[in-house]
Amino acid sequence: MERIIIFIDNSNIFKGFQKYRIKADYEKLKNILSQNRQLNNIFLYEGVVYPISPEKKKWYADLHSKSGYIIKASFDKIALNDAIEKKVDIQIAIDMVSHSYENAYDTALLVSGDGDFVPVVKKVRELGKSVEVWAFRYSLANALKEELGQGHIHYIDDILSKIKI
Repeated sequence: MERIIIFIDNSNIFKGFQKYRIKADYEKLKNILSQNRQLNNIFLYEGVVYPISPEKKKWYADLHSKSGYIIKASFDKIALNDAIEKKVDIQIAIDMVSHSYENAYDTALLVSGDGDFVPVVKKVRELGKSVEVWAFRYSLANALKEELGQGHIHYIDDILSKIKI
């Protein structure tokens, strides 16, 4: 059975959920992404401004306890003139490559359309692993599409009705 790990750039997809005015059920999202494959881990990455609100703490705790998500919150967001800089992309890249070296998966599912991930996608594929990208059509970088080819790209737009709360 194909072994997968899901890497979710939550800041990236949350913007899509806001754009389409939906609230997503992350348990349903996990199940759709996993399909009939062996889910070895699911990571959710998010840059967070400290202190974390009680609502956000509860959401993280529920995601972990009920759905098995491992939350990788980065507390190093820096606000400069209303611009917020986040560093979660580096953590996702490190985890995708290190888990590949550790042979922890056959396929990495990257839930982000960010073109900054092209180098890590290339490296993971060089290491003999497969990569799938799940992203919104409007935010999928052409460079990712070109690197992976249409067969490895999936659109969150197509599953919105199935993951809506």
